[in-house]
Amino acid sequence: MAPAVSRRWAGLWPAAGRTLALPRPVSAAGGVLLAFSCGTSVSAALQRVLLEPHPGTQRLVELNLGEMFGTAAVCSLILAERRRRPALTRVDLAILILGALTWCLPEAHAVYAGMTLVAVWLLAKRSADRLLAGIGQIWLALAFCELWSKLAFKLLYHAIEPWEVAVIAGLGRWAYPTLHATGVYLSSRPGWSIVMLEGCSAFHNLSLAAMIWLCVLKIAGRQVGPGALGALAVSAGLVVAINIARILAMLPSSAAYQFWHNGTGSVFVAVASAAASVLPIVVQIERTPCPAPPCA
Repeated sequence: MAPAVSRRWAGLWPAAGRTLALPRPVSAAGGVLLAFSCGTSVSAALQRVLLEPHPGTQRLVELNLGEMFGTAAVCSLILAERRRRPALTRVDLAILILGALTWCLPEAHAVYAGMTLVAVWLLAKRSADRLLAGIGQIWLALAFCELWSKLAFKLLYHAIEPWEVAVIAGLGRWAYPTLHATGVYLSSRPGWSIVMLEGCSAFHNLSLAAMIWLCVLKIAGRQVGPGALGALAVSAGLVVAINIARILAMLPSSAAYQFWHNGTGSVFVAVASAAASVLPIVVQIERTPCPAPPCA
């Protein structure tokens, strides 16, 4: 009798695992996915308000832009598949709940660690589902933009900083013949100089440009191709050029620095960078005929 009971219980565990992994549709699964996406963004935004009460208009625009595009892209994918309810399993729901626990972490960027976990799970285990795979790609791109790219940039920027300062100084001499670089400092006249930090780098916001590019592709229902990659390269070049122009515009005086770093000029830079991220891919999509199967 005992061996029979043991064999019975031994057979129950694989069966239970298969039951949990079955792609059973969960009621309001689209709402669950959208709630997780919005909840992560709202948690990060609230923590930014609480931990950094005066981030400046430019940072406020930049930080919210990626999250707005990410939420819009997730909504677009869910609405495009509104006739087919997403098939979330119980394991999927458990991973979503585990990811949502990071909303309580006392750091605005760290909440995207949970989104990374969920995105990797969807891409690794649910890639056969086109909707879940698309949402996973958006979430991974948003987590990379808001968390991992910033960490990597902080670690690597000291290696590229001298090269960047030298290149900006070389380009800036066309406008300021007396411009010279001393370590991480740029100066165009005696008694005034600016220091280059990672937040002011010319490569700042490249991850945001890539995030917006991917979201626009998802909203339009297009695939990555040579034309789309060309549009991404154009956006990256424009964002770098805008950032270099901003750095050079801060060189003449303290008043110029305040205008372009903390004042109205910083808003112009944020809007121009957003336009540079959006317009090339939108123009590429408008010029390319929409393939019939993806747009059906």
